[in-house]
This record gives sequence, C-alpha cells and structure tokens, in this order.
Amino acid sequence: MKRRGASGLWGFAALLLGVALAGCVVTAPEETGGALHRHNWWNYYARGQFFLKAGRREEAMDDFRRCLGEARGARFGNGRDMWRARTYGLHFVEGYFPNRELGVCLCEAGDFGAAVRYLETSLRQEPSGRAKHYLNVARQALVAGRAAVAPRVTFATAAAAAPTRERWLELAGRAEGEGYVRRVSVCGEPVYVELAERAVAFGRRVSLTEGTNVLSVEAEDLKGQRTVARLVRVADWQPPRLVVREVALRDGAWWLEGECRDVGGVVGVRADGREVYRASAGAGVLAPRVPLTLRVPAEGVALEASDMAGNRLACRLTPSDLALTARRPDAQGQGGGATLLERMEAWSGGGGGLRLVAAGGAPAGDRLRPSLSLKGCQGFSRVSAEEFFLDGIATDGGGLEAVTVNGEPLLASDERGAVRFYFARRLPLDAGTNRFEVAATDRAGNRTSETLTVERTTPEYLEERHRLGVGVPPLTAADSNPLGARVKRSLESELVREPVRFRLLERDEGWDFVLREQGLSVSDLADPSAALRIGKMVPADLLLMGRIFNESKGITVYVKVVETGDGEVVFASDVYTADVERGLDEAIAGLALKVEQGFPLLAGEVVKCQGRRVTLNVGRSAGALERSRFLVSAASVAGSTLCRVGEEPVQLQVERVYPETSTALVLPASADAVVKEGDHVYTR
Repeated sequence: MKRRGASGLWGFAALLLGVALAGCVVTAPEETGGALHRHNWWNYYARGQFFLKAGRREEAMDDFRRCLGEARGARFGNGRDMWRARTYGLHFVEGYFPNRELGVCLCEAGDFGAAVRYLETSLRQEPSGRAKHYLNVARQALVAGRAAVAPRVTFATAAAAAPTRERWLELAGRAEGEGYVRRVSVCGEPVYVELAERAVAFGRRVSLTEGTNVLSVEAEDLKGQRTVARLVRVADWQPPRLVVREVALRDGAWWLEGECRDVGGVVGVRADGREVYRASAGAGVLAPRVPLTLRVPAEGVALEASDMAGNRLACRLTPSDLALTARRPDAQGQGGGATLLERMEAWSGGGGGLRLVAAGGAPAGDRLRPSLSLKGCQGFSRVSAEEFFLDGIATDGGGLEAVTVNGEPLLASDERGAVRFYFARRLPLDAGTNRFEVAATDRAGNRTSETLTVERTTPEYLEERHRLGVGVPPLTAADSNPLGARVKRSLESELVREPVRFRLLERDEGWDFVLREQGLSVSDLADPSAALRIGKMVPADLLLMGRIFNESKGITVYVKVVETGDGEVVFASDVYTADVERGLDEAIAGLALKVEQGFPLLAGEVVKCQGRRVTLNVGRSAGALERSRFLVSAASVAGSTLCRVGEEPVQLQVERVYPETSTALVLPASADAVVKEGDHVYTR
C-alpha cells in the first residue's frame, strides 16, 4: 500500500510537471535522444539548433522547416526571425532565427542560391551578424564563377586636386561593384564593413599635413578584386603677406612700393574694396608674388589679399604709420634720403645732422630696435579652438633682416631689407598651454620680441563629466560560456579608446557587490528591468547589457543599451565571429563602433520655446534619435559655459523626431525659463 501510494504521488507529480512544462522550450533535446514531447515551433527550433551543433545538418534543416511551417510536424509555424520570441504567457525564446539557421544549413550544404533567399529574409526581419557572415559566404561562392568588373570608388567631393585651408577633411564617398564590396580602407585605416554589398558608403575625418596630401581609398570585392582611388588636397593654412620695400612722399601724396606674396599663389588684392589685382580665370599656375604700387590717401586705405585656399590678409595703411618709414626726398627729389625714425635717432644721438646709410643697407650706428605690433593679441589668451590666429606688423626704417615665430622664419631671403612687413599666421594649438615668441630683427642686429601664452581648453559641453555615463555589467550566456569576462574587458577597452564617446563607470570591480545588494544574479541581467534596480546604486545613464550565444561554429555577442531611469531599451545590436580566437577582438571593436554611432555627437539651436517643450533644428537627417539628450549653452557664450539651475546643467530630452527638427522636454521643470530661442545645444 505504501509503495502504491508513493507511486501514485510520483505519478501525480509527473502529471503536474507535464502540465507546467506544456509548451515550454525543450532546451536539452539531446537528453531525450531527439524525441519531442511537445510539437510546437519553439520545440522544433531548439532541437534544430542541437542537431546543427552536433553536425546533423539534414535533421536540423527538417526541424527549421517545421518551425517556419514549410514542413508538417509543428501545430503551427512561426516564420519571423526575432531576438525575443514570445511562446505563451510570459515565456520567451531568446534569439529565434529559423530563416537564418536554415540559410546557414543550406550554405554549408552548398545550395548557395537558396541560402541567400533565407538569409536575406532573415536580415529584412531582424538584422544579425551571423546572417551577414553567412550571406557573405554564400554570395562569395555565387560570384566566384562570374565575370565582374573591379569595384569603383567615387568621392562625394571633387576628385581633382584642390587647395584647402582646413586642417581636416571629411573624406566621404561610395565603393560599388557587381562582385559585392567586402573591404574598404581610407588612408590605410579599415572601414567596418559587416555585410558585403553592391554599394558601400564610407566617411572618415582625415587629418591633413601642410602641403600636398594624397589621400587613398581602397576597395575590395568578394572576388578579391581591388581598386585604389586617390584624392589630392593641398593644405594651405597661411594667409598671404605684404612686403613693403619703400614708402615715399611724392607730389604731396604717400606712395607704397612692395609685393603681395603667397606660396600657393595670390588670387586677388583689394584696396578699400576696389580690385587692384585679380588672377586670370584660366591661369594654370597662380603668381606667388604680385608687385604693388599703391597711392595711400590722407584717410588711409584698407588692403585685403586672398589666396586660392581662402586665407586672407587684412591690414589698414595710414599716413601716420607710413611716415615713420618714409624716406625724405634727396637732392634730386627722389625718395632716397633718411627716414623720419633715422633722423630722430641721429638728432637724439647728438650728431646734429642726418645719419648715412652704411654699406649693405643698414644705417651706420643704428641702435633703434624694430617696431613689432601684434593686432588684437594679449599676453595670455584662453581659447577652445584648435588654432590661434596671429596678425602682426613689423617695421624698421633701416630694413628688416628677419621676422620669426618660435624660430620659424616668415621673411624670405629676398625679402630682407623691407621697411614694413604685414603678416598673419594660423598657429596649431596643443591641448593645454602653448607659448609663442614673435621676434623681429633689423639689418643692424637690433631685435624686438613679444611672447604670447595661449591656453587651449576643452569646451565645457565636451568635458568627460558631462558625457553619458555607461556601465557594462557582466554578460549573460545562453549556454555555459567562459568568454564572458573576455568580451566584457574587450568592450570596455574599445569604449575608452580615443575619441571617447561615453564616460565609462565601474569596470571589473564593484559589480558583484551591486548585484548582491539588489538580489540579482547574472542570469537576471537578461531582463532590461534589472537596469532600474542597478540604477539605484550605479550613477550611470545607460547600461550595456550583453548576452553571449554559442552558435554552431562561432559566437554571437548581443548588446542592449538600456536607460537606468525607466528601463527602456534605446539601442540594440550584435556581432558574430566564426573564429573566436582570432576574430573576437575585431568583432567587439565593430560592436563598440555600432553603439557609438547609435549615439552621435550633434550640435544645433533652439528655434522655438513653448513652456517646458522646445523645438530644435536637429532632426532625423542629422542623426537625432528619440530620447537623445542635449546640453544647453546660451547664444552669447556658444558652448564655453552651460546653462544651469543651481549646480546642475540644464538638459533637453528629445520626445519626437522629425526629418529636420525635433521636440524636446526641458529638465528639470524649473529650467523652462532658462532656455531661450537661439541657445546652442549639444548632445551629451
């Protein structure tokens, strides 16, 4: 009786267990020898995965077809690939991809045409790195026997050699080819191309060096055919200069004799807006020196010279300035006598007359130092720009021998002896303190110098403390996987690589304590709602909650970016690698790049205010996303100082995004009166 009672209890327990498990995913079909107790699409999918990992490809294909409803067996089919498929009630399958996995089987079986159809269907329904990998494999096999021309590379800007005044170039374009473009590199740096396509767009900010820059883009298709296209840009960062060789008073008017010079060639010279020189439109090579004979009226004249790159020199010539370097007419009425400065020096020395000009052009006994004037420059400046504009005038009646900036000569050898020298320089700045010495030396060896200190600071809106704080909790695994720690470390290393987009919090240390305090296990991190509880202890705006899937012949790393404030998933992506040992780091670098591209750095303005809601001139076309966060800077300071309520900066959180505009909510609510139309906004 006792034995029968025990048997009855066990039977009842088994019945209850069977009811509880009705419709659940069979996660370990190998334990049942492949036999299914339930015939639902998710049961067949789990068994198909087991068969595929075990190398039983034909059996796996049969089960995936049953999942899709293409073969009999399942009560009903589910033909949609998705990262989270609901089975019944609150039960889900994480990573349901029957189209993709059937495509993988067909690819390995050599039926590449059919594989492409299923893999393309999977990508239309739910993009995944594994589908892209096998679609590359299938397409490569299909194009191997076809004739196809090599890839073509086109640039978004003119490919002809052209001068530029910029220190950077946005090198963008497209690589196209019938053989599917698989690799693209810009100036030797690879572009992340996950899926080979007939047309692949590229864009990269490339730094230029002064002079001629040959920028190359290489494209390779799945057939191994390569094409290299080159773009030439001449970086000209320095404005023209004006060399005055002689200033004289003739017939009651001041006359200037000199040259306007530029290494890349002078395009035009204007005096009071009137064109006095313009290079001919068809000139192949611009003149590097343009002689000038200019009459200066009593009220002075504004002179402007420009080069092909758009650099400009602007200066104002006045009679009072020119008088200091003008020579008194000699006995024949020509301007060969001494200058006013020379005469003043001679009288102050007690000579009682005019000094003579010594051999070589320097006045005998010249002890007067050159005059050096730096327009608008102070001894100390603080800027946030990448360069500093230096504008100056060097003057000496006896003739200038040299003008230098930190030892770099500005005056050419054949320009020595000039009495006035108008120059401008665009000086690159390093982060922190920069010091520049500007010096002028005359032909007698007298020297005048000025020292400038320029501190380059980071605009406040770009300071790391204002970036979105990101935490990377331990990764969960669909199967037992020892790679979680390695993937986490690799992802964190990529997130702190320059240029840094996020402020990374809590690396290896601290997470065990956080999970323990919140009563969470690593498996609980698969649920985005866990971010709400973690956010109570970790000062992060976003959590990168990752999951590792052990696939047949490789792994998938899937990441959801979750807001800690409300547990919303704001971005999700994945990568796949078939070669874990050699390809994992590259795959994780691509994943980090995708996450950063999902949160682009944008700048715009407030165009309309309605209480707590404002309209921005930044929309979907610029990369704005719903829930993007912006910092606000008053129009008068343009980013150097952020608007605040107390100690906290004012934020705007985007609610709706349109093609060219977006609407956002002002945070905190008390800051609605702080934000004004015309204010500048920058993404956090």
